[in-house]
Amino acid sequence: MFITKIVRANNRGISTMNNLTVEPNWSFGQAVFFAGTVLTTIGYGHVSPLSTSGKLFCIFYAIIGIPITLIMISACVERLLIITNKLYDKLKTFSIFYRSNSTINLKALTYTHLALVFVFVLIVFFLLPATIFSSIEKEWNYLDALYYCFISLTTIGLGDYIPGDKNEQPYRAFYKIATTFYLIVGIMFVMLFISVLTQIPELNLAKLLSLEMETSSDPERQLLTSDAPTSSSYSRQIDEDDSLSINHSSRY
Repeated sequence: MFITKIVRANNRGISTMNNLTVEPNWSFGQAVFFAGTVLTTIGYGHVSPLSTSGKLFCIFYAIIGIPITLIMISACVERLLIITNKLYDKLKTFSIFYRSNSTINLKALTYTHLALVFVFVLIVFFLLPATIFSSIEKEWNYLDALYYCFISLTTIGLGDYIPGDKNEQPYRAFYKIATTFYLIVGIMFVMLFISVLTQIPELNLAKLLSLEMETSSDPERQLLTSDAPTSSSYSRQIDEDDSLSINHSSRY
């Protein structure tokens, strides 16, 4: 029974190896980190409420906070898409995307735009943070830190690696709050990349998988699909660029 209590305490993030006085398990930094993992649905599970009132509060907090957080992240992604669309328009001015007959190579332009967004997200929110985490967390190597970044930003949240869990961690509260900020912003940019990806009709799996429903003879399904928007911003851009290139060539 005593060993069981020790194991449970260790699983809750309480040190069982060092006989010393440390900050409470529910410090301000740890509480902010816990709130962030709840709102982003990462949910590592390493620290959780034990009291009845704490569990009830966590339920109502998640019911209200998760939808608001998702709405906030979605709104930020829409604003970031404006910036990526400006990048797309800037790439259109480069001569390398134009063929000899003055028509634009839309496939090369589109995939170059997607690659630039991917490289930015990969470097800024995976590779660089992994370097920082591996230098701060002495027991983590670079692969462990990169693994943590991926598991967290994809909201899998296995909980096998938790930053700032050592009691001797300097500036532990600030470290926990900074990590929470990183998780929220990182998830936002991962969603941005997914949004840019799904704007390409050839890579939109939802659209490809719904082709069967669109071709169905069911009149109700045909009515639903006819009312729904069928073109993404990329496809609209492609149609507009094609018409512009035709008009441009017809002038000559």
